[in-house]
Amino acid sequence: MLNTGAVLLLLIGVTEGVKTFCDATQPHITTQCFGSLGGTVEILLPTMTSQDDIYKLKINNIVVLSKSSETTNFRYSFNISTGIFTIKDINWSDSGTYSMEVHNAAGREVENTKCFLTIQAPVSSPLLSRECLSRGQQRVSCSAGGDGLHYSWSLDGLPLNDPRLLSGPSSASEVTLEPGRSGLLSCSVRDNVSEATANITLSVCDGLVPIIAASLSTMALLLIVALGVYCAKKHKTSKDTTEAEDVTYADVSVLQRQGQRREQGEGEVEYAAVRVAPGPRRTLETNVDECVYAQPRRTRP
Repeated sequence: MLNTGAVLLLLIGVTEGVKTFCDATQPHITTQCFGSLGGTVEILLPTMTSQDDIYKLKINNIVVLSKSSETTNFRYSFNISTGIFTIKDINWSDSGTYSMEVHNAAGREVENTKCFLTIQAPVSSPLLSRECLSRGQQRVSCSAGGDGLHYSWSLDGLPLNDPRLLSGPSSASEVTLEPGRSGLLSCSVRDNVSEATANITLSVCDGLVPIIAASLSTMALLLIVALGVYCAKKHKTSKDTTEAEDVTYADVSVLQRQGQRREQGEGEVEYAAVRVAPGPRRTLETNVDECVYAQPRRTRP
């Protein structure tokens, strides 16, 4: 049977090493204890009932301390009068099952207790980050190092578990506050060996300004693109029209023969050549009424 109700933590500053305490005096059960990596753990074991009692303290069934032997370890110590077993400079290899056996002078066992020691890394200082969302909500993230972390939040000293204040569980490492919330937000992070807290001051996020600014920027960009396309098409149409109409007509004239009298009747008419400038071909419609004829000259035989 594993007893977890007898665990008591005494937290010292992380910079000095975390000290934990565990009561393992209940007989015939295995008590769950926790130690902080690099810290110190104190385990309360049964005290001696007689000066003649002999104890053996084992780790994973290996004797590490005994009254009847010279077994010593600079990291382990046991105070017979108080019953406190101390482990200093805890490392990962210290995890395991610890047992205390006490026998009287006649060799009869009078005490037998056990505890299981789990080593965890202490919580590092939390880091908070804040982000304003488009609708005026605020997302706050809390990150920290450690093992088996648990999170809790408070706003201006009150637990942040009211659904009017946030979206999402308050035990998560990230919470979203509803629009219009401000004040001192605290994030507490803990595991079985230590706890740390960080604070951040929140101001109200305005969700409309980013949306309006983005909309105006988009509209301005679309207007510029549309104007550029319009100008390009207009320039192309003007160029095509100019090329199509770039036709030069030569004047049609009547050449009169010198020394001959102009009389009505049949005569000879001469036309100058017509030059057409390069460009797309175009069908020219000529109205008969608009044609210009030279006056014929009659030539006498």
